[in-house]
Amino acid sequence: MEGQLKVTPQDLISTSSDFRGKGNSVQSLTQEMLSLVAGLSGSWEGDASGAYTKKFADLSGDITKINNKIKEHVEDLQEMARQYQTAEDANTEAHNAMSSTYID
Repeated sequence: MEGQLKVTPQDLISTSSDFRGKGNSVQSLTQEMLSLVAGLSGSWEGDASGAYTKKFADLSGDITKINNKIKEHVEDLQEMARQYQTAEDANTEAHNAMSSTYID
């Protein structure tokens, strides 16, 4: 049917785990880049060095914002999975509570 998503709670949890892993990679790479830039500052002096370091500091802030959005998305996916599973459990319970004599 058009407009319907076909996904399971397990799919949502799995995807949230993938996003979490990517976010951790982004964080790790950012720290590695900043460490490399900081290492350059000891051997590179002048205005160009300061400008370069500032650009990376600004970039770090932007990457942190992006990573926070990734974390937020992880939490949203996990909450969707919980709500989906709760609804599925309620539907299963309601179905099991129905008497089979309704259909004859």
